Amino acid sequence: MTVARCSPLFSVLGVLCALAFNPSPAQAKAPPLPEELLPRDTLEKIYAAELPNYNTADYQKLYDAHVYLEKYFLTDSAEDRTAITKILNQSGIPLPTLGRMCRIHLAWPALPPGPAYVNERIGPHDVQYFLGVPANYDRAKPWPLVIRLPAANAIITDPDKPPKPDDVVALYTQWVTDEMKSHPDAILIMPLLNLDELFGPSYKGMNSVIQAMHHVATRANIDPKQVNMLGHGMAAHATWNLALHYPTYFAAINPLAGAASADWQRVRLLNLRNTLPVVWHDNTDKVINPNQSAAIVAVLKNMKYDVVFEQTKTIGHVPTPEIAEKCYKIMRARTRDLYPQQVNLRSTRPDPTFNRVDWVQVYQPINAGLEKPLFLNHGSGKIILSENAHSVQAAFTTPNKIEVKTDNVQTLRFYLNDQMADLAKPVTVIVNGKARFEGLVTPSLDALLKDQLFLGRGWRYFTAVLDIDLAPNSSTTKPTTRPTVATTTAATLFFTTDDGKTFFPLEATHRPPFVHEGKPAYQAHIYTCDGGKTAFVGYLSKFSPISEEPLVRKPGATQWSPASSAGATVVLDVKCPEGSAGKTPVEVYPK
Repeated sequence: MTVARCSPLFSVLGVLCALAFNPSPAQAKAPPLPEELLPRDTLEKIYAAELPNYNTADYQKLYDAHVYLEKYFLTDSAEDRTAITKILNQSGIPLPTLGRMCRIHLAWPALPPGPAYVNERIGPHDVQYFLGVPANYDRAKPWPLVIRLPAANAIITDPDKPPKPDDVVALYTQWVTDEMKSHPDAILIMPLLNLDELFGPSYKGMNSVIQAMHHVATRANIDPKQVNMLGHGMAAHATWNLALHYPTYFAAINPLAGAASADWQRVRLLNLRNTLPVVWHDNTDKVINPNQSAAIVAVLKNMKYDVVFEQTKTIGHVPTPEIAEKCYKIMRARTRDLYPQQVNLRSTRPDPTFNRVDWVQVYQPINAGLEKPLFLNHGSGKIILSENAHSVQAAFTTPNKIEVKTDNVQTLRFYLNDQMADLAKPVTVIVNGKARFEGLVTPSLDALLKDQLFLGRGWRYFTAVLDIDLAPNSSTTKPTTRPTVATTTAATLFFTTDDGKTFFPLEATHRPPFVHEGKPAYQAHIYTCDGGKTAFVGYLSKFSPISEEPLVRKPGATQWSPASSAGATVVLDVKCPEGSAGKTPVEVYPK
């Protein structure tokens, strides 16, 4: 058995470096709370700073509820989460308070200063990064987070002599140490670079950064208003791509001599409405064409977005320390509004994660067109693109009034809270000049907590959701009875990644869509008309992140329909193949 060698320096946070070779399987039930939780004096300081009108007399009530919140996020049992939600609903604590408490982790440890190597298995993800903790770190206050992406050429200086693991550890350790000396006022993470995946655009590559960002927030008191990311060269390409796909999280980015050159990336530039790009490129760069940065900056300026462009003329591909420091300071000076007045979104990705920006999410486009696979030049798997883009521009024009412009959007969701609107009063939504909603929006703890699971615990909180359906009214009379998606207690179900051409069994706990071997997977509903001798795909189903109701479609179709809609009637009415007259199709499950 291969054993990883780690110095004591890298044992912080209870992380064993041997996990890189023996990752533990995902746990089915919640592990117990850590023995050491935040002491009362520290937690009271946080409560006083984070919770409106905090009263010391309420401490025990809040703490008891906080313990249940911790258990909610630790468990993966739907039954446990339902029971905890019921308990918290009965606690009498206002939803905005519970929403703010989600950001506070009772198990934040007292981190020692300096560099540390973090290596954990979180669900399906290997989370590996180097962490830099300031000498004066205090877990009672939120700290800015800087994500610095190293470039491959900084690690591999000689292609014929790839670095050994000990060399990589020493290199990262030195980087982190130097960075903490230069900038001791922020938490630093440097994700471990996988030379096969880089930092994307593959799912696995992007997750090496995003999952590290989520994980460090469970270990350190991170200020969600001050999360920044930077990289040079190849890492600048990744910086652009990650910000375009996950703009909600970043106050500012600093791509140095990089680009986002693909059409499927540039279509997403609209998403940077509330993220500041601090761009540097030199006109004499022989490695990456400086016109690529200039073109992106021109588009952003044309949209009247905030952007800083540091353009030099005689330096080449690598910025001087003075230029890098100037850009760094501009990036760090940016503070993000967690609930911005205006949010813009444009996407050609069917993945729910990539159709959410801040408080707006597209549930369903009118016409996504065909799903097109894009095979990557670097990295495993492929990404899926929709043929047609959809876009939303939404803004609070007056208190409690949202005005929206959409293109190719059928259904969308708005996430609201007490800092955005007075939810005791009616909310009005105008879409493309037409009133689509006017009335009270009901706060929901269940919606708040489920969105925490989707968006990531503590980055934002939303106490109410509002769904808007822009589909034209159907002239078809709805039948009094309609087929529904079959329910089952089967432990395994069939899934497909190729539109039903083939299917495979997996545990029923998988909630489609999910990524399986680099491809989006949906549930395949398999039927037989001859007692199981032959089988065929009746229809596919998936779930929306904003509704418990499944979406369905026939193999080969491009449009998903809510299962209760008139459009789903034909989809769910499964027929036996020709030559099977008089027979009834029966859904079958894996044995």
